[in-house]
Amino acid sequence: MTSLDGSSLHFWNMYLESLPEGKRPENSQVEASPAGNFEITDELVDLYLAGKKHAGSSPKEDFLACGDPLPEVGSYWILLDSQKKPRLILKTIDIEENKFADIPDRVIQAEGEGDLSVEYWKKVHSELYAPHIVEWGVKTVDEITVITEYFEIVFKGEV
Repeated sequence: MTSLDGSSLHFWNMYLESLPEGKRPENSQVEASPAGNFEITDELVDLYLAGKKHAGSSPKEDFLACGDPLPEVGSYWILLDSQKKPRLILKTIDIEENKFADIPDRVIQAEGEGDLSVEYWKKVHSELYAPHIVEWGVKTVDEITVITEYFEIVFKGEV
């Protein structure tokens, strides 16, 4: 398990205590972080809570450049708001990879952002990814491999 700070660890323990003993995950990969950057994280949290957002995407090259492990089915994400307060726990239930240039409509629909168009998704994500393409070792945004994680909300609560 990834090390968690006080409020995130407390939130994780609240989730574990809400489960019957035989159903508690053990040695699971757990991380706590905001969704996106702090300017939009509350908006993204609200989309998850409203049931409009079921997925999130990240460049595979970013994981590799940082030396972070790639997402895995069965891992957990404690989603923090802009005040770094835990809001919900998501469990990764599926993962797919696509080239940025070929991002399918099902990813856009699952992410639930903006007007749900491919054009909107590519514009917003291109703005996020473009400043990093050199450090990721790609020549254009279209070459980026996008990892999309599909989530289910397993816990909501107040710390």
